[in-house]
Amino acid sequence: MMAIIGMFFQDGLTGSAWGDWALYTASPLRAFENELGAQAPLGFFDPLGLSSAGDKYAFMRRRSVEIKHGRICMLATLGYITPEVTGKFPGFLSPGSGLKFADVPNGLAAIGKVPAAGWFQIFSWMAFCEVGAGYDADVNEKKDPGNMGWRPPLLATDNPEIKKRRLASELANGRLAMMAIIGMFFQ
Repeated sequence: MMAIIGMFFQDGLTGSAWGDWALYTASPLRAFENELGAQAPLGFFDPLGLSSAGDKYAFMRRRSVEIKHGRICMLATLGYITPEVTGKFPGFLSPGSGLKFADVPNGLAAIGKVPAAGWFQIFSWMAFCEVGAGYDADVNEKKDPGNMGWRPPLLATDNPEIKKRRLASELANGRLAMMAIIGMFFQ
């Protein structure tokens, strides 16, 4: 409560708690405030100060990882919801052990049900995708973060304004999906 009163007093006394932000043009804290993903109401949000050094490569790599994780979480969210709505595949997940798709629950409870060979297939596919796409190739080859060389037919455009809006939407939806899938796991 004292901190809030102090902030009100300081804001009323000086006009703002930190002075005029426009005067801090050379600050490393401002290095990425105009990058894609700095969206209202928070603007550029870096509560841990990971980009406070102003390192462009580190920022681009983190943005690339954020986009990739967002894409995975969007798929995971759909994968979590779809069996609940449409039902599960008929037949066996593992014929040798007599495990049907219908026997595998959603969420974290599925971890113990999937056989070791299934986990091996999942991790092998993940490794294939990561190696096949070139680990961090989008950042190391100075491309846009998340640009892995594939142009989705219904989403790709050469119009810069539409492209910027779609990429900002992808970032926002990916951030939402990351929170959504964690919430679904622990509900």
